[in-house]
Amino acid sequence: MKRKLKGIILDYIFINIGLIITAIGIRVFLVPGKVAAGGISGIGTILHYTMDAPVGLVMLILNIPIFLFGLKIFGKIYGFKTFYGTIVLSIYVDLVNFLFPNLDLIIDYSKGGNIFLAPLFGGIITGVGMGIVMKFGGSTGGTDILGQILNKFTHIPIGYAIMIIDLFVIASASIVFGLESGLYAFLAVYIAGIFINKVLYGVNYTRLVYIISEEYEKIREVILVDLNRGGTGITATGLYTNESKKMIMTVLPSKEIHNLTAFIKEIDKNAFVIITEAHEVIGEGFTPIHK
Repeated sequence: MKRKLKGIILDYIFINIGLIITAIGIRVFLVPGKVAAGGISGIGTILHYTMDAPVGLVMLILNIPIFLFGLKIFGKIYGFKTFYGTIVLSIYVDLVNFLFPNLDLIIDYSKGGNIFLAPLFGGIITGVGMGIVMKFGGSTGGTDILGQILNKFTHIPIGYAIMIIDLFVIASASIVFGLESGLYAFLAVYIAGIFINKVLYGVNYTRLVYIISEEYEKIREVILVDLNRGGTGITATGLYTNESKKMIMTVLPSKEIHNLTAFIKEIDKNAFVIITEAHEVIGEGFTPIHK
């Protein structure tokens, strides 16, 4: 089934808010502080100071082929929201700089103590922004896609694959800007991760979902067809009513939970839903079992 237009529009409104917040964190704090906090934006920061290239333009040039490569390998797993987030964040980063051309002068980083503000607030703001984007089913592409590509060919867990890529960018920044800047970049990545988790309730975790509803078949179809996921039907008996009902148990990546709950609300507002963290899932569609 298709979600209502109102819900889709709200998703894009919040994704845009998240992208704007992320762009502000990158361009107001990380770039002026020479903090290349991993990912494509980190590469953009390095090239901004070494080649005088606009950060957003570098992100755009790098993100498009990464997205297309990911699309070729994984197919339609990358929907329009990923493409949208990838492109629009790059535009917003340079747009923030265009609208406020004196951003580099907001904080005087020549004073030693002030440099700590760059990774601290840069990490907090980008973490909150990216968390909002992911919470509403979007993605900023770049490192996420590269991590999944690395996972496919090396079987390194996606979380570790993304960390490896970020560490490579941070190491490059340490060479260009010095070891101190690299350490601040590492701190920014760590802080951003904390705040992404705060907003998204654990972006690196999958979610275990239990659903009890009178509209069992409709919700089953949504999970199988719209979300392209599997699950298990379980016969459950209510303690109070002593009636038997079918319960669905399914496991989803955290970023897909929003779409599932939105579908459930449209199908059955009285559905009983339990969502809990699943720290490790081994099997088809998640971490493969290697002998």
